[in-house]
Amino acid sequence: MANIKDCPGFETFGADVKEARKVKQLSRKTLAEQINIDWRYLANLENDDTIPSLPVIIQLNLERNVY
Repeated sequence: MANIKDCPGFETFGADVKEARKVKQLSRKTLAEQINIDWRYLANLENDDTIPSLPVIIQLNLERNVY
């Protein structure tokens, strides 16, 4: 399985999502529900344990303006 550190451009993805979520005062659970993912998956994204899928990136960016 690929590591987030092997994906150029995603080195700060998780930290950026977490910071934006906190600025918008959203809990992980709330944001996860809004973009139809499990909150644990979101936690893994924020902690750089998971490479985000394209649909999740699109949801975070376009629909929620988080990333």
